Amino acid sequence: MQGQLWESVHIKDESYVLINLDHPYVEARVRSDMDAGVAVFYDCRWGVTEVLNRWLLENLDHIRGKRVLVLGAGVGAETVVLGKYCSRVWINDLAPAAVELCAEQMDQNGLENYTTLLGSYEAIDLPEVDLVVASFLIYDAKTLKAMRTFLGNHQGDVLLVNERLKAFRQFLKIEKHTLIFDDEDGAVGIYLKRGLGFSRMRS
Repeated sequence: MQGQLWESVHIKDESYVLINLDHPYVEARVRSDMDAGVAVFYDCRWGVTEVLNRWLLENLDHIRGKRVLVLGAGVGAETVVLGKYCSRVWINDLAPAAVELCAEQMDQNGLENYTTLLGSYEAIDLPEVDLVVASFLIYDAKTLKAMRTFLGNHQGDVLLVNERLKAFRQFLKIEKHTLIFDDEDGAVGIYLKRGLGFSRMRS
């Protein structure tokens, strides 16, 4: 049984509504992207994003009232957390259905302070923001190159959460960063200070 389309979930002590990724409605949208030749990575919820969400809610001073860009957002739960506390959220993904489903999820949570940005983040025009958030975007040589290209073109601060895969370990050696958490579940959170935001970042 696939259950209801919308599910009430608790992230720390807060309640949110998330779309059920196993529901036939979502599965049909995933198939539409796959049939169009789009690489699909948003059909599950990543453990590193759960760690990110807990960190965000424990460190609200770092995001409250900020303008935030979420790279490769998929249908991520981090977007609703950020949408609740940030002044504006830009949601980016390469997959059309992911962007549309994420927008529906924002609407379901009563959030209207978002803009969707479809396309490859290293190749499209992106807004200047206070903070960029990215969850599990570096996992091979191609995505490592894409992130480095993005950083070469964008000056905002970056909060990046990833598993400690080979490509990400290479990234850590290349880019100057601050480690903000190294979770026992395998999630690593780093902060790249490139602007004025997060001036009082705690390790």
